[in-house]
Amino acid sequence: MNSLKVLVNSLDELYPSKNEYKLGAELENEVVNDEIEEGDETVDEGEKKDQNLNPKSTYLALIIQAIFFLPNYLLVKPLIFIWLLITYPFTHLFRKQQVSDELIGSDRNENNQSISNDMVSDMPSVINEKTELLKQENIMANNIKSPTSSSKYILPPPQRLYPLSRNPGKKRRKTLILDLDETLIHSLSRGSPRSFRGGSTHTIEIKINNVSSLYYVHKRPYCDFFLKEVAKWFDLQIFTASVKEYADPIIDWLENDISPYLTSNNDRQQGISRQVFTKRYYRTDCSYRPGVGYIKDLSKFFPRDDDLKNVIILDNSPISYALHEDNAVMIEGWINDQSDRDLLNLLPMLHSLSLCIDVRFILALRSGEKVFEK
Repeated sequence: MNSLKVLVNSLDELYPSKNEYKLGAELENEVVNDEIEEGDETVDEGEKKDQNLNPKSTYLALIIQAIFFLPNYLLVKPLIFIWLLITYPFTHLFRKQQVSDELIGSDRNENNQSISNDMVSDMPSVINEKTELLKQENIMANNIKSPTSSSKYILPPPQRLYPLSRNPGKKRRKTLILDLDETLIHSLSRGSPRSFRGGSTHTIEIKINNVSSLYYVHKRPYCDFFLKEVAKWFDLQIFTASVKEYADPIIDWLENDISPYLTSNNDRQQGISRQVFTKRYYRTDCSYRPGVGYIKDLSKFFPRDDDLKNVIILDNSPISYALHEDNAVMIEGWINDQSDRDLLNLLPMLHSLSLCIDVRFILALRSGEKVFEK
C-alpha cells in the first residue's frame, strides 16, 4: 500500500494543479463572453443596417407593384386566359390526330410488309408467265413479218417557233409595215447638203392648199437592196404620219426603182409591173393624242388578235408603235450618215421572223420580265 501511494504521489507532478485548472477555465469563459459580445454587436449592426435599408427597398417594391399592377391584371392575365380558352380545344384535336396518324402508320407498315411478302412469293410465277407470253409473241411475229423488221415509236415534238411546213409555197406571207421619213428616206425643203450623193436624190413638188413646195428626197443607204430582199419574204405596206400629198410621190418613186427587179419576164412582156407596196396608210389613219403625237394603231386594220401574229412594224419612233410594242422592230432614225448600215443589219432578223409562227413570241423577248407579268 505504501508503495502504491508513493507511485501515485510521484505521478501528481505530471498533472496540472487546481489553480491552473481555475485559470484555464476563467480564460475560456472570457473568450466565450468576448465572442458572444462580438456576435451581439454584429447582430445589432445588421439590424441597424436592415432598418436603414428597409424603408428604401419597401418604397421601391411598392412603386414597382403599383406600376405593374394594372397591366398585369387588366392586360396580361386576361390575354393569357383568352389564349388558353382558344387553344384548349386544339390540343385535344392535335392529340387525336397524332394518335390516328400513329395507328395509320402502324397499319400501313403491316400492310406493306404483308404485300412485300406476297410479292416476293408471287415473283417467280409472274416472271414465268411473262416469259411464256414473250415467247408466244415472238413466234407469232416471226410467222407474220420478217424477223429483221423493227418498229419505232417517235414522241411528238413540242410546239415549234419555226414550223417545218410541207408546203412552204402555200404558207401565208407575213406583213411588214414600213415607216417612211427617217426610216427609208429623209427629205429637205431647202437644198441638199454636201454629204449626200447625187444618185440617191430625188426632187418632188408638193401642192397643199394651192401652195407648191419643193422637196429634196434622199434614200437611206442600201434602201433599194433592203426593199428587194424583204419583198421576197413579206407583203410590204407603208404607214407614215405624213400627209397623202407628200407621201404618195415618194412612195411612187421608191416603187418605180424596185418593181423592175421584182417583175417576172411574162409580166414584162405583157407590160405589167408588180406593185411593191400593197397598201398605204397616212396621217389620217393615225390616232392623234394631245401631248403625245400620232400613234399608229394597227388594230384598226387588223381587228383580230390572231392577225397581229403575222404583222411587223418597222419604225424609228417609239411613239408610233406604242400600242403594239410586241409587233415592233426599232431602227435608229437616219438623216445624212452615208456609212449607215442599219437596214442591212436587220435583214437576218427579218428573214427569221418571216418563218416563225407568231412574231410576238420573238419580239416580246426584249421586254424581259414584262412578258411574264402579262
